[in-house]
Amino acid sequence: METQTTIMKKTQRALLNIEDYHQRAKDKLSPMIYDFYSTGADDQLTLIDNVHAFRRIKLRPKVLIDVSSHSMKDSINCQTRLLNSMVTSSFPCIIAPTALHRLANDEHGELATVRAAVACSTIMCVSTTASVSMERISDEHRQQIKLNYPQSTSQLWFQLYVLKNRTSTQRLIQRAEQCNYKALIITVDHCEQGNRECYIHNNFTLPNGIQAENLMDDDSDNNEFGKTYRSDIPIDPALSWNDIDWIRSITTLPLIIKGIIHPDDAREAIRHGVQGIVVSNHGGRQLDTCQGTIDALRDIMIALESEKYQMDIYIDGGIRRGTDILKALALGAKAVLVGRPILWGLAVNGTQGVQNVLDILKKEFRLAMMLCGCRTIEDIRKNNLLVLDNSYNRSKL
Repeated sequence: METQTTIMKKTQRALLNIEDYHQRAKDKLSPMIYDFYSTGADDQLTLIDNVHAFRRIKLRPKVLIDVSSHSMKDSINCQTRLLNSMVTSSFPCIIAPTALHRLANDEHGELATVRAAVACSTIMCVSTTASVSMERISDEHRQQIKLNYPQSTSQLWFQLYVLKNRTSTQRLIQRAEQCNYKALIITVDHCEQGNRECYIHNNFTLPNGIQAENLMDDDSDNNEFGKTYRSDIPIDPALSWNDIDWIRSITTLPLIIKGIIHPDDAREAIRHGVQGIVVSNHGGRQLDTCQGTIDALRDIMIALESEKYQMDIYIDGGIRRGTDILKALALGAKAVLVGRPILWGLAVNGTQGVQNVLDILKKEFRLAMMLCGCRTIEDIRKNNLLVLDNSYNRSKL
């Protein structure tokens, strides 16, 4: 006689795309944790528009082009080079920095995520508010490459919140350098935490044994936030471009500024000599009614047409399909960062779930390239593939 578990397994929907993983994760996670990951600020209009803005862009494929090289075993057509060709990723998709992975997978957390990053030869951005220390993540990354995936080109980048205590900030940077992280992603859109009402509705608290491990140091303000995630986050609201120059003076790591929406800020980033920017609205978790990221990317690329620059331009927010990756690259991005889809995979099936999510996005991206007549990444940028919606409102600020 079939057990109830066997019957459920037979009737469960196959996990074919990111939304399938989203719905399965929603079923598995507690409402408090699901809302922590999934919701945004205020009325969540920016959160919704990040996704819908990609859908407003239509593709105009080219045909009768030999794209058979995509079908060859070990094809490298989807590979991309980043940071002045210092980094090779298996496809232009990076694991975005997101907090507290142990909420999705209590046993392994970020260690499960980093195993998938190595297996898929992509970059993992480790959050300041990770639930596993940056040292342990680095050790696991190194061991996975050594023992299981010696051909992997995966790297670790460290996402930095600039804290009020500059000594603590400098210590985070030094720890990242010592652990062989290859770049710093400095989040700049968090001078104050956005109005995330779900935290209050759900009385959000960290489960016993889970904390923001990188903040557990000798500074009491950092410790309190790291332990509870309820006190005021110790990020400095006085953060300015001068601090970017200060960080440049104390590290040789490439600097990538995350949280750029306004074209003027993209121009300013060029003047400060950073190696990259991430067009980001913090996943809709900070300023609601902020411009969707793919629309902001378009404005930024237009603004930079007359500028001479060598920095990479990345984008996050709303990427749910391989076609979204292709659209971002067609508008000028070097790669995309994905956050929530990784968390859904992690919640559903740990390392294998994250790997499956990355494999789905890569498979969809490869198919989109083929159907648009693109042999290489460069073809995406030069083939005039997009039909843009010119009716959306551009920012006049």
